[in-house]
Amino acid sequence: MSNIAIMTAGVVAATGLITAPASAKTVSEFWQVSVQMPPQLWDDAAALPNIPGMADDVFQRGATTYRIRWTNAAIRQIPKYMLGQQGGRTGATTAGLYDRALRAQQMRKYKLKQRLLWLDADILIADSASPACTGVTRPQLDGILTGAITDWRQVFPAWPQNLDSRVVLRVAGSSDGEFRYHFGRNTYPSATQRSTDGGTLGVSGGAVGVQKLSYAARYLATAGLCAVPVDGIAPSEQTTRERSYPGAYGVYYVSRKKPTKGIGAKSAPLIKRWEELLFGAPGDTYLTTSLGRQRYLP
Repeated sequence: MSNIAIMTAGVVAATGLITAPASAKTVSEFWQVSVQMPPQLWDDAAALPNIPGMADDVFQRGATTYRIRWTNAAIRQIPKYMLGQQGGRTGATTAGLYDRALRAQQMRKYKLKQRLLWLDADILIADSASPACTGVTRPQLDGILTGAITDWRQVFPAWPQNLDSRVVLRVAGSSDGEFRYHFGRNTYPSATQRSTDGGTLGVSGGAVGVQKLSYAARYLATAGLCAVPVDGIAPSEQTTRERSYPGAYGVYYVSRKKPTKGIGAKSAPLIKRWEELLFGAPGDTYLTTSLGRQRYLP
């Protein structure tokens, strides 16, 4: 539990929630939600809790006007602790992001509910002249990512003589200086080149970029690149939505069915307003623009 990273949108100036009297017309408070996520989603979503912005959020609930200053927090959490941190009797974290759907048994046990927030896919990018554009199998993809396959002729015996056949991976670096997570991993062969997002698009010969479809899609047609099919299925918005492409995945927002009592308790107006922002225009704008990615909305 000692290696939890926390990002806050501001300094919390009030620790408790003040319940507005029934007669109140205007309520000014500091509100906070905490959103935990596993390391593989940190680069994508660490700034997501900041979507309310730093200015006062003014909205109406019945006869009461709320003037709220949000001080939200993102928590980088070890996956095995996530359910316990937000579910059950004492879970204190408001919500969590998961890169897979929770099982019905897990939701019952921890009294949680889930909702699909966005979809994306991990892809390999190759030069359009590369035989890799004809596709690889999932075992071959795994071999490329682990370093078991170091020469494209192991996959394509007729690889052109005029093309460098060495397998070279280019992977964007993460905010913590490591490689970003793709295809469920952030460890790659020692010869892997750490790059920027843009650098993963500059591939030729035997080099391939490892990237998100949400970032690369708009460049593929015009930059002389291809997204390598896996098991005969090319990555696209359609195959991502269908989950037929092997590298496609959905990110789920998971929250409690009922607010926690005691530590971490949040009022119903707070939760309702936060989810209005998350699944409304501010959340949509973040998901379709942040880090230059146009993630697919449900």
